Amino acid sequence: MRYVLGLDAGGTKTLALVADEEGHVLGVGRGGPANHQEVGLKSALAEIRRACSSALGEAGLSPPVDLAIFGLAGADLPMDFELIAPAVRKLGLAKGIRVENDTMIALRAGTRRGWGVVVVCGTGFNAAGLSPDGRGFRLPGLGWMSGDWGGGMDLAREAVRAVARAWDGRGRPTLLSELLLSTLGLSSVEELISALYLGQLGQPGGLPEERLLELVPLVFEAAAQGDDVAQGLLARLGEEAGRAAAAVIRHLGLEKTDVEVILAGGLFKGKRPLLFDTAAQTIHRTAPKALVKRLEVEPVVGAALLALEGLGTLNQRARERLLSTLPPELRSEPV
Repeated sequence: MRYVLGLDAGGTKTLALVADEEGHVLGVGRGGPANHQEVGLKSALAEIRRACSSALGEAGLSPPVDLAIFGLAGADLPMDFELIAPAVRKLGLAKGIRVENDTMIALRAGTRRGWGVVVVCGTGFNAAGLSPDGRGFRLPGLGWMSGDWGGGMDLAREAVRAVARAWDGRGRPTLLSELLLSTLGLSSVEELISALYLGQLGQPGGLPEERLLELVPLVFEAAAQGDDVAQGLLARLGEEAGRAAAAVIRHLGLEKTDVEVILAGGLFKGKRPLLFDTAAQTIHRTAPKALVKRLEVEPVVGAALLALEGLGTLNQRARERLLSTLPPELRSEPV
């Protein structure tokens, strides 16, 4: 029996999955953030090793397995692959290891046909696609410097901006003000601004920018309560996700096809119809036949599917077996 290892290393968490060549899920492991651009290569490798070792231990296996596919946030440019690929191979986790950008595993996890378009709204933001004839296109995914807006950190910063502008009178009042201050344990907007400034400088008493990710759920909470500022932020995010997908669709010439468009990442999890519907409407202006769907499993599933494909054992039965043996924590609730 041969075995595969799939990995999804993101800006918030790392997930590893071990399966046999027939698609039975044997083990799952977790680690912390592993985007080398944010935490450094040494820390990223440590979290990758931790997640994979945990999954292999649960499966009762010792490395190396036969094939591993690693989907990595931060694997954006050729120089990233030149840095990361040799480093992960030295971990000795598999006889063969292929490194992909994390968009590719999310795409494989969500599409039945193996081609389509994916938009990932997680800690960061990216979009990519594959055509039926194997042509690919991916946004650089380097944040503001490559024109991106739409990840969790972007949304959190906009929430802070809205609160600051509501406080000084340039913006409209918003429920976000009370929610943000309460969550962060602060008493005033002035205190919030000072804490963020000190955090940026690395001074005592400062609020590290990473903590802004705690604010993302508050935007959805305020929007659900009818706050028009929060609803505006989510509508903007949905439109941006839709525009990114539409750009990839145009690059690949898929405007007239029934292309599958997968909306993935933490921001698309759960019942968030405003975000999903706005994205879908924007996509359909470019590709009316597009099949827009939310990713219903963790992207690591796509890494495992690609690994099975690499072994030559992926068929409909193996796919169904993999999906049917997934633990509940690797599934998402339907929209």
